[in-house]
Formats: sequence, structure tokens, C-alpha cells
Amino acid sequence: MNEHAPALPEPDAAARAALDAAQEALAILIRLHDREADAALITGLKGIQAGTLFAALLGSRTGKQAAGLLQSALDALPEAADPHVLDRLAVDYAEIYLTNGFRIAPEASVWLTDEGLERQEPMFEVRDWYAHYGIAVPDWRKRADDHIVHELQFVAFLLAEGSAVAIRDAARFLDRCVLPWVPQMGRRVAQRAETQLYAATGMLTAELLEALRAQLEQITGEAPNPRPVTRAVAEKTCGIVPAERPYVPGLSESW
Repeated sequence: MNEHAPALPEPDAAARAALDAAQEALAILIRLHDREADAALITGLKGIQAGTLFAALLGSRTGKQAAGLLQSALDALPEAADPHVLDRLAVDYAEIYLTNGFRIAPEASVWLTDEGLERQEPMFEVRDWYAHYGIAVPDWRKRADDHIVHELQFVAFLLAEGSAVAIRDAARFLDRCVLPWVPQMGRRVAQRAETQLYAATGMLTAELLEALRAQLEQITGEAPNPRPVTRAVAEKTCGIVPAERPYVPGLSESW
């Protein structure tokens, strides 16, 4: 470590409040990516008007649209648990995250290597990041270190840690390990999901992470230093949307 390097300024109260709000929104997305939606989650999201929370955080047109889609999806869901609705959400979740039915991998290695295989170099890279902070995933064989849930959990951890160094590392981790693939995954989820709830989840994930990185640049003064886009990511990003998927206004193929 360079003993003469200037100390990083700690975030002020306004920056801390903004990051706390982003962390709250990130926690909602982590829960949605982590496991299928259940009655308790739906009741909780309806109760806090989750769509309005995201709308207050996101300034872009697509961010506002995604927040509106989430709120619309929540408003359309029944107050009491409906087994049919929960089953539809469970099927959509499984197609996205478990069965590869929509051909949307939730692991970085599949996106960031030309071979498109799980548990490759990107997994070991994020494992090194976790180890630096004394963190390890519960069982990498069941859910790889570079799964979207673990990567977003680590970003949330760094924001909660709150020091100037941790916030700078959050920006660098986003640049190196998250932004090269998660926004593309989120937008593909938005295109292909069968339910509004998961379509909104995908686009909100992309929009929130990009807004968070811009926010971190304002706080730290550190401009984005993106990882080079691999051929595999470019091909996946330019994939054709299946015609049988429903059109979602503002979120379907427009980029």
C-alpha cells in the first residue's frame, strides 16, 4: 500500500442517504432474483408501493417505465394469495433462473467467456473479491460465486459497509464484474419473461445498476473503467427476441 496516497474522502450525509436508498432498492431486486415470488413477498411489495420507490430513484425514461410496470404488476395481483397466480410466477422464475427455458444464464461465466460455460475464470475473479472482504458463498456447487444473486449481494454489502474504500470498490466491482453482463441479462429477461413482475425485475435491475454506477462516480470522482466486451456478450446482447413473447410497452425490443 502507498503510505503517501491521499486518503479517500468519506461520503457526506447526502451521499450516504442516496446510497442507503439504492441499497434498499437493490435488496428488493436481490429477493426477486433469489427465489420464486411468494404471497409474503407480494404483500410486502404492494404494501410499500415498490414501484414508486424505484420511480423516485430512477431518472431515465426506461427506468420510469420499468418502475411503472412493476407497480402495475403489483396492482394487478390479488390481495390474498392466489395459487394460480403464484404458480404462473413460479413457472416464469424457473424458466429464467433454473431450467434455462428462456436461454438466459444467471451466471457471469456464461456471458463473459466465449465457451459459454459455467464456473470459469469470471467466477474465480469474483471469489477473489469476496475473499478480500472475508466473504465466501455458502456452496458454490449449488450456486456459483458469479451468480447474479451473489454479485448483487456483494454490491449491497459494500454499500452497507459504507467506508470510502468500500464505496470505491463497489464502483470498481460493478465495472469489472457486474455491468459487463447483468444489464444485458436484465434486458433479456424483460424481453422474454411471461409475467409483468419478472419483466419489470429484469429492466429495473439494468436501470438501477447503471444509475448506481453514475451515482458512485459523483461520490468518488472515479469514472467507469469497463471491462472489454467479449464476442460472447456482444452476440448475446444482439440476440433476436422470440416472436411468441408478449410485447411489453417501453421494454420490448427498442434498443
